[in-house]
Amino acid sequence: MFIRLLTVLGCVIGIVAFLWGVGLYRAHRENSELVSKHVVQPSQRRVIDLRPAVYAQLPKPVRRYFEFAFNGRDEVVVDWVEWSEDGDFLLPVGRFRAAGTQASRPTSPEYAWTGTFWRLGLPMLESRDAFFVDRHDMRAKLFGWFKVMHTDYDDPSDRRSLHSYLVLRYFGQAPLMPWALLPNDHVRWVAHDSGSAYLEVTREGLAGRYLVRFAADGRIESMETDRLLMEGNGIRQKEIGLKGE
Repeated sequence: MFIRLLTVLGCVIGIVAFLWGVGLYRAHRENSELVSKHVVQPSQRRVIDLRPAVYAQLPKPVRRYFEFAFNGRDEVVVDWVEWSEDGDFLLPVGRFRAAGTQASRPTSPEYAWTGTFWRLGLPMLESRDAFFVDRHDMRAKLFGWFKVMHTDYDDPSDRRSLHSYLVLRYFGQAPLMPWALLPNDHVRWVAHDSGSAYLEVTREGLAGRYLVRFAADGRIESMETDRLLMEGNGIRQKEIGLKGE
């Protein structure tokens, strides 16, 4: 009898593990297809001009930053930028270990983050957070099967506020790809003082800015946002990113 119970229990665990694995595989495949379709496109490859003439009219601390970041290079050839991340993530139901990958367009604020949230050594949540300038696609699935969250903002004001924040999020990560901070159709640099400048969103219908502070050698020390109404939850928050490393 005991052996029979163990056999039944083993079968149940095996079935659950199989379904769990299939769910995560399906969810990850869906995310990979989204990234490939909207971000990772070799046909978007571009040569970006890094010569000082491109940023000669910008505020002095910004020019000093680009001189530091480009280190004498005249151009860079890019199609997309990808990096991996991991760390602790605190959710209302507890602390998770998150491991993910982000792919970003290097010339416009478009990116897709995909990852898995682990608890007790097991992959619990599969998630993505993707932004394509005029569309946001964020969702999470428990065990890869059960949708527990998805983007759904019907109020145009909430959507504009969220998209403004997501544009800033993209440029807040741009020190990893500094050519994205060159003057473009989405942001502009405005003088502030000898050690800082404002990076302002200029895309029609959106608003927001960073106060960017620079070190003496030119590198970015911090990027601080205004208070933004974000994520459709009615909460205003201020965000400061330290960029010393």
